[in-house]
Amino acid sequence: MTQDDTLTPDRIDTVRQGRPLWQKIVIGVVGLIVALVVLAGVLLLGLNTQPGKKFLIQQIAAFQMESGMEIEVGRIDGSIYSDMVIHDLILRDPKGVFAVSPRVHVVWKPFRYINNHISVSLLETPLVVLARSPQFNETPTDPNAPILPDLDIDVDRMKIGKFILARPVIGQKREIAIDGVTHIADGRAILSADAIVDSGDRLQAKLDAVPSQNRLAMSGTLTAPKGGVIAAMSGLTDGMTATLDGKGTWQAWDGRIVATSPKGELANVAIAARDGNFTAKGPVRPGLVMAGTVDRLTAPQLDVDLFAGLNERRVNLKGTLRSPALSADAQGVIDLAASRFSALRINAALLTPGAIMEKVRGRDVRASIILDGPMATPFIDYDITARNLAFDATGIENLKASGRAVIDTDRIRIPVNATASRVTGLNAAAGGLMNNLRIKGDFAYAGGKLISDNLKIDSDRIDATAVILADLDNALYRGALKGRVNDYKIDGVGIVNLNTDVELVPGPKGGFGLSGRFGVRTARWENASVRDFLGGNAVASGRIGMTPEGKFTLAGLKGAAPNFTIQSGSGSYDTDGAIAFDATASSRQYGPLALTVRGTMERPQAVLRAARPNVGVQLSDVVAKLNGEAAGYRLEATGGSPYGPFFANVLIRTAQGPLTIDVTRARFAGVDMNGRIQQSAAGPFTGQLAMNGSGITGAIRLAAVSKAQGVNVNATASNAKLPGDAEILIGRAIVTASMVLTDQPRIIADAQIANAAYGDYIVRKARAKLDYQGGRGKAQLVADGSSGVPFSIAANAALRPDLYAVALQGKAGNIPFRLAQPAIIRTEPSGYRLDPATLVLPQGKVDLAGRFGGTTAVQARFKDFDLAIVNMAAPGMGIGGRMTGALDYVQQGNTFPTATTRLAIADFRRSSLSAVSDPVSMTMEGKLSAAGGDMRGLIRRGSATLGRFVATLAPPGPGASWSEQLQSAPLGGGIRYSGPADVLFSFAGLADQQLTGGLAVAADFSGRLTAPRVNGIARANALTYENETFGTRVTQMKLDGRFTNDRLDIRDFSGRAGDGTVQASGTVGLAADSGFPMNIAVRLDRARLARSEAITSVVSGSLAITNSAANGGLIKGDLSLPETRYKVAWQGGTEIRQLQGVRRKGEGIDILDQRMAARKTAAQPADWKLDIRVRADNEIYVTGMGLDSEWKTDMRVTGTTANPRVVGKLEVLRGRYSFSGKQFDLEQGIITFNGPMMNPTLAIKAETRIDTVTAGLQVTGSAQQPDIAFISTPSLPQDEILSRILFGDNVANLSATQAIQLAAALNGLRGGSGGLNPMGKLQGATGIDRIGIVGGDEQTGRGTSLAVGQRISNDIYVEIITDSRGFTATQLEIALSKTLSLLSKTGTNAGSSANLRYSKDY
Repeated sequence: MTQDDTLTPDRIDTVRQGRPLWQKIVIGVVGLIVALVVLAGVLLLGLNTQPGKKFLIQQIAAFQMESGMEIEVGRIDGSIYSDMVIHDLILRDPKGVFAVSPRVHVVWKPFRYINNHISVSLLETPLVVLARSPQFNETPTDPNAPILPDLDIDVDRMKIGKFILARPVIGQKREIAIDGVTHIADGRAILSADAIVDSGDRLQAKLDAVPSQNRLAMSGTLTAPKGGVIAAMSGLTDGMTATLDGKGTWQAWDGRIVATSPKGELANVAIAARDGNFTAKGPVRPGLVMAGTVDRLTAPQLDVDLFAGLNERRVNLKGTLRSPALSADAQGVIDLAASRFSALRINAALLTPGAIMEKVRGRDVRASIILDGPMATPFIDYDITARNLAFDATGIENLKASGRAVIDTDRIRIPVNATASRVTGLNAAAGGLMNNLRIKGDFAYAGGKLISDNLKIDSDRIDATAVILADLDNALYRGALKGRVNDYKIDGVGIVNLNTDVELVPGPKGGFGLSGRFGVRTARWENASVRDFLGGNAVASGRIGMTPEGKFTLAGLKGAAPNFTIQSGSGSYDTDGAIAFDATASSRQYGPLALTVRGTMERPQAVLRAARPNVGVQLSDVVAKLNGEAAGYRLEATGGSPYGPFFANVLIRTAQGPLTIDVTRARFAGVDMNGRIQQSAAGPFTGQLAMNGSGITGAIRLAAVSKAQGVNVNATASNAKLPGDAEILIGRAIVTASMVLTDQPRIIADAQIANAAYGDYIVRKARAKLDYQGGRGKAQLVADGSSGVPFSIAANAALRPDLYAVALQGKAGNIPFRLAQPAIIRTEPSGYRLDPATLVLPQGKVDLAGRFGGTTAVQARFKDFDLAIVNMAAPGMGIGGRMTGALDYVQQGNTFPTATTRLAIADFRRSSLSAVSDPVSMTMEGKLSAAGGDMRGLIRRGSATLGRFVATLAPPGPGASWSEQLQSAPLGGGIRYSGPADVLFSFAGLADQQLTGGLAVAADFSGRLTAPRVNGIARANALTYENETFGTRVTQMKLDGRFTNDRLDIRDFSGRAGDGTVQASGTVGLAADSGFPMNIAVRLDRARLARSEAITSVVSGSLAITNSAANGGLIKGDLSLPETRYKVAWQGGTEIRQLQGVRRKGEGIDILDQRMAARKTAAQPADWKLDIRVRADNEIYVTGMGLDSEWKTDMRVTGTTANPRVVGKLEVLRGRYSFSGKQFDLEQGIITFNGPMMNPTLAIKAETRIDTVTAGLQVTGSAQQPDIAFISTPSLPQDEILSRILFGDNVANLSATQAIQLAAALNGLRGGSGGLNPMGKLQGATGIDRIGIVGGDEQTGRGTSLAVGQRISNDIYVEIITDSRGFTATQLEIALSKTLSLLSKTGTNAGSSANLRYSKDY
């Protein structure tokens, strides 16, 4: 700097004074403004840079609106102030993404917003996807806010190439193309839009409104084809086209809406505006395109007449809607300025209640609604009345309901106060509960859900609170009761009492659910089947619940009844129809049960398991599966039965066409069944089921006879044998039946059966016929067979609608019976009633009466009934006496019966050939009830009491049936007896056997019937036992026995048998469970065990009789026979000769005879093992028929009682045989046993001297295949030897007749088999009915003779007897009846005689 440039103070002051203060302020303000402008410009320019756009995207993403909406932008290209492209635009609500667009092109002028002007030149996007309807947070709004914003809006072009609505939005995926223009500015609104849906729906609309110029023009066209979006969402059954066109001014504007469809005009409504007053008037016919309720309410047309007067933003609304089914009117004020309703009343009357839904009827059904208060939260007063309103058969009388609903910002509260005099048309159960019904409480509505937990329900018998949850958006409706229902009568079932405790509970993810408990207790059963199944009243309880999503749950299900118990049960039912249920139970009748259900209600998968269901055919291990299929339901069942395994595979077709049942394959009792049954249009089923298997063939045909079900059955059986334990045999059977099932059915049937058996029941032949038509007809039955006792029966019945008259007669064993008069059986609602009837027997009668059905009641009365009738069934019993008494029996279903009996027997005695017991009298009383059984008896002789007994079975024990319960009941009581033994012995039922003398028994009972326990004594000092068959007589019998729990200890038993003695001791078990164990030692000392004309035997030695469940029974001993005498009484008999070459029908395959033989073998007592040694050095005397011999033996008997095996031999010591006047000496006689008792080896030889020839008979081989030969010394031909034996001369001297007979005899003897029976062989060869050897008779002078007899006819028999000394006798027998014969005899030395002979077989 130069010196001139140097600043001095003066110069500095001069400069400062050149800048005034205001200049500085202005410069500062301008500088600040410039700086702010520069800063704003820098910021605006910075936002339009790439970093600025990222910053802007971040700020947009961080911003969240009060509604919960969020916006996310991927990136922005171009200028944000003019032309930009937004990529990956995403819109979210509180639940997530609801809309996306990959690209949005915007051309706009954002700075014009400063002037309240939104200016968009172009808004274009190729794709917008709306995935679901957005769900925003509820925000408070100002109800008085203006409808349109205070802005000018210009959208020169808005174009959406593809607007996709996903399925959750409207239920189906749709694509829409939108093109439009919007201008709202300077008091003018111009709108133009064109939207096309891929379904064909299209909306074209135009609006030009200039209020300042009093101009208004509107037009539009809506096309909604059939199957389009609009048709689907509005329920249109056909397409439609609607147009709106109108012109005018804001003071006077006229327009018209016209809608048409292919079926006709839907609407033609004139719309007019006059100085703020608007009207709409004209007919609408929505029923043309909307079926169901809309059609029924508006047909043939709904007349609309609406008026809205606008004055200072207050609308005075009046209007009516009229159709034949509906009448409604509205009147009131809507204040648009204050956004309030002012007493807006709507009255409606349902003129045709059935228009709402089918099967609805009503009278005077009306509703009135008043809206008052702010539009957002108005008060709604409602009043509903109906004199009668019926849904199908259920009606409500005098219904009145009223209340005031309050609409808050977040919910609607609807109080309910309703009454009804009664609910009709329900079953007697609900109907009795619904008298004087009162309902009071509140509903709350919010978010599409209707909830109530305080809906109080009262009636004469109900005191409960209803809990209701209804999800209207998802159509889920749930409800429960909290309280009690008393004396709830279920028609045809009974009366129950119900208690519930259910409450609302919040769900873990929001919403409300239900949770609680329930209990049910029955008071009375009216349904006999249910009562019998359960055994009495029942209780049940469990937990129920429902989630907020609508899933129903059941848990902890328990139940109990006398005969049925539910151990566990749980399950669920979901909103998608999925069902799951598991339960286990136990029934006294059906045993343990288990049920499992899966799948859905349309396609269930159920499995029922029953291990031992005690049903009619005693099924076992039953598994039944029910599976839903596209065609219907498939039922598969398997299991076992007494008739073998069974299975079934059945398809029940319900999907299309008539109900059809396809029996793919089924088998029961070895019979296969298949076929198809289909329901006809008239109702009855048609089709056929074929049967084939186990010897049974046939078919069941179903047909429609008008509207009645027809059934035809044709089946045959030939040598049918059903598998399983039941052992059912049917030799031959033919069954035909034709039925028409109506209220008065027609049945014509004929069943024939022969050679059939079921268990112990045998039917040799039977036939039953039925002809029943129009409630009248006749039935016939004849049958012959056996049930242990042979029987024959014949019955005829006259049938009337409410009465059957039955005549009956027959024979059981040898006892004929008949009804004195036809029995009258009357039908009753509960079953059948038998009027008093009398059954006549040879020695008495029985009066009978009773009822049968749900309850069985039988009364029987005896008067002086002669017990001698027992001897006809069991000959040899020798029972006599007279019985008087009564028997009453009552049983409901299968429950425990009640029975009482009182019997008095006078002059009871037993008789034999040698003795008759002293008469005694007996009285017995018994009763049976649910508490158990009781039987008491008394035995008297004169006025003295000989004995008494008491037996009780109480209380009943466990068991599936009452009989099982009784058998397992504790046994109590006892017997005291001191009197004649024959009285007690008579109950043993042993024919031709007697036990006499004094007997004393004192014993007490305990335990059970299957395992009794007896404690007491049995003693006797002078008993006598007689067996008339064998002539056995044991006298002076002494008995000292003691009952100790389950066994009888025989301390001492002794008696005299002839000149010898019998002694025994040991124990006998009384328990069947232990197999009746036994250990008895018997000692015999020259005891005469048999003494009769045929056999007399004296025995010494010892026997040990033992029995146990493990080893079975054994008889072991060592016996000697000091003396045995056997008299041969066999006279020989002819063999029945069968014709050769004849085929006999059914020969060799009579399955009934085979079964009877098998059952006879099986019915025999269990085989006892044998180990007995029998010895006799001599004195086994065999005499008779000319034989006089003595034998000895040493043999061992082993094997069993059913199949004894003998090892040893019988040897002759000496003997002679007298035949044809000649004496044959037994030179050899050895019978050797080596196993089978009936087929020993024979070595027998007998010889005699005839003139100069020694002739004889020699038998070798076995007893069943003997080799018989004639021998002689010197050796002669067989015919020569036989000629000398029979005729005493050689062959050359025989007559022609004698020669022919001799040749035939020799030919027959050479025939081979037939056993050791030479006389029988000779008889068969000659063709004579009888040839026999007759012993000598000193009185008549007859020697040993030959008897030859021939039957002349069925009633006349002639016999000639001759000996070698010239004796001849002729006998003639003429049968006068089956038991009486005339006998005439003429002899050489005995003269003539005539006699009557009586004979009877027993």
